[in-house]
Amino acid sequence: MIKRTLSLPTNNLQVDLSIVIPVYNKFNFTKSCLQDLSHLPNNHEIVIVDNASSDETNKELEGMCEHTNMNLVYVKNSHNYGFAKACNIGYSISTGRNVLFLNNDIRVKSNYTNWTQQIIMNCDDALVGPTMGQLDNNLNFVQEANKILGGKSYMSGWCLGSSKQNWKKLDISGNNEIFSEEFFCYFEDTDLSFRAKQLNIPFKVIDLPVIHFGKMTSRQLNTHKLYSDARKIFIDKWKK
Repeated sequence: MIKRTLSLPTNNLQVDLSIVIPVYNKFNFTKSCLQDLSHLPNNHEIVIVDNASSDETNKELEGMCEHTNMNLVYVKNSHNYGFAKACNIGYSISTGRNVLFLNNDIRVKSNYTNWTQQIIMNCDDALVGPTMGQLDNNLNFVQEANKILGGKSYMSGWCLGSSKQNWKKLDISGNNEIFSEEFFCYFEDTDLSFRAKQLNIPFKVIDLPVIHFGKMTSRQLNTHKLYSDARKIFIDKWKK
């Protein structure tokens, strides 16, 4: 694992929000995402965790670390460890008092310099994000919506933030395992949300000017098998 860090003076910099972004190829999405995030002030830290991309991701991000004005950290993994572990690796090196997990296949529509304020303001109280998902009693997916959903609902993991204090409560192993690494991808956010409910950590849906394209990374792999394998793990774990 290789770590590349932007040479910004950070000794006296208070990081209010670390944004952890796992990536695997698709540098065009990562580039657009970072262009949008570059408008945020330097009390934001951007942590990119690269799951052994084979495209131009490594070359471009190493160069970006040397020339951007963002507070940027780049980690290159030697293998594709999947979404959950990549998020955990990014979390483990984050320095912010709040941490947002964010997919790279997003675009910010407006309020480029302050759209994260709603996240920061609500992180102490809950898991926060713009969308929730809902399962039926047999743990089949029902819907995703930008409102609080009842029943077997969960916070969507593509844009999910909270305070370090809350994330530490959800640490499974005491070794920065926020997302359960038994999931390569899919259902890791559902599992995390179910654990949060057990700990009485509330959910809060907030309106954010962010578009999510979805499934851009998993399409490079066997999406059906990844989903099926993850769903089996989840059902074995949570169906009662």
